[in-house]
Amino acid sequence: MKRTLPLACGLLAGATLGACTLGPDFAHPDPPSGGYSQAAPPAGSARTIAYGAEVADDWYRLFHSDALNELVRQALTGSPDLEAARHGLLAAQQELRAVAGTALPQIGASGDITRAHINGSYLYAPVQAIDTTANQFSIGPTLAYKLDVFGGVRRSVEAQQAAAAAARDQALNTYITLVDQVVVTAFDYAASRAQIETTRALVDELQSQYELTQKLENAGKITRSDTLQAQTEMENIRATLPALEQQRDTYRNALAQLCGRTPDEFAMPELRLADFTLPAQLPLSLPSALVRQRPDVLASEDNLHQASAEIGVAQAARLPSLSISGQYAQQATKLNQLFTQPGGIWSAGLDVSAPLFSGGTLAARADEAKERYQQAQASYRGAVIAAFVEVADALQALQHDADGYAAHARALGAARASRDLALEQYRAGKYNELQVLTVEQQYENAALSQVQADVQRFTDTAALFRALGGGWWNAPQDAAALPVAAAGTTDGTSRRLP
Repeated sequence: MKRTLPLACGLLAGATLGACTLGPDFAHPDPPSGGYSQAAPPAGSARTIAYGAEVADDWYRLFHSDALNELVRQALTGSPDLEAARHGLLAAQQELRAVAGTALPQIGASGDITRAHINGSYLYAPVQAIDTTANQFSIGPTLAYKLDVFGGVRRSVEAQQAAAAAARDQALNTYITLVDQVVVTAFDYAASRAQIETTRALVDELQSQYELTQKLENAGKITRSDTLQAQTEMENIRATLPALEQQRDTYRNALAQLCGRTPDEFAMPELRLADFTLPAQLPLSLPSALVRQRPDVLASEDNLHQASAEIGVAQAARLPSLSISGQYAQQATKLNQLFTQPGGIWSAGLDVSAPLFSGGTLAARADEAKERYQQAQASYRGAVIAAFVEVADALQALQHDADGYAAHARALGAARASRDLALEQYRAGKYNELQVLTVEQQYENAALSQVQADVQRFTDTAALFRALGGGWWNAPQDAAALPVAAAGTTDGTSRRLP
């Protein structure tokens, strides 16, 4: 024992000092050289772009709607998808702890109670030399420690760290996607309500026009075909109402689902398109900052990091492995002889194993890890490009929305002026009722188009905030953390994220 322990300690020290870590050391990818500056609205646009400005985590409050704020709050506290993503993060963190624990010495205890019959062959003697039946008791600690000479364990821990970071990115992506979906669905719900109100007003106008044509037909002033044409137009517009109402109800049910409620449990707040305010100034992150803000890009980078670490794991598997094992036990044939000096036994050793022939499996695994790394590199580049394209699309959509909204506003203004002029001509006796109703119909159609143009501006504004990463990094609390209220354990208690 006195000679074995120094030898084991010397081997352990030598292996530790001579240890190396195979595989490439991960470095963050270089920031992109290009961006999306050409897609930004030109100076003098209706809404200004603040380059490099921070994205607020509660950007939805910029629309100044208490009902919208309440919907987002309900979704963040009740969404099953967000809770599932957060528990996935917890599971990944626990897996990281488990993998990291393998780098430490493993200490255990063993105990054994047996009854056996042996003869002389047990001690390589004649069979009749020993003939006994007895009990045997043993108990004591064990030690096992794998010497990570080539860094395979360290790379495994590094790979799991990257996997846990990717799980966090997934939780963050679920968070910002949830907020965006609630905001956009709320806009769509409010727009469908506005379209229903405008369509009903249009149907009322067409109903009056139809009733007037009936009177004119009975008076012999118009033909039957004119009356049928008015009826056809009225019924065609009326037929669009059920589809609009179905659309409204679908948006309501979608909001209930996003908030983690059944349709019967969900209380829909009063949402009107006129209650929303469009932000006059919008932030625009620099490309170098965007890649650190977008959870999908961060997840791709973490996947790249994991693939890099897996190269070292695969390379270390092709080299010898060393481990130290030790055991001490008290062993006796009677219980009262345990924990006495004669009853002590021990063993210590250094185990070495090396792969000599694996049929090319280990080499193929190493090559596979390198290809997986190249695949992750390409995926990362694709994620960055997709993020830039999404921001560019949002910026260009805002400019096109402004142009389209201005055109619709001019059309609505012209329709309103035409209606007012028709009313004046009617009062002067130059227009009849049918002509006035026709102009009223044109005005209602222009108002319906204006609603669609209006909600498109709100939707594309929300898309820009989503494309910029949603501002999660500016939140006062960790957006990926599981709230105490939702972190119930099996024993009824609750806990926070570590």
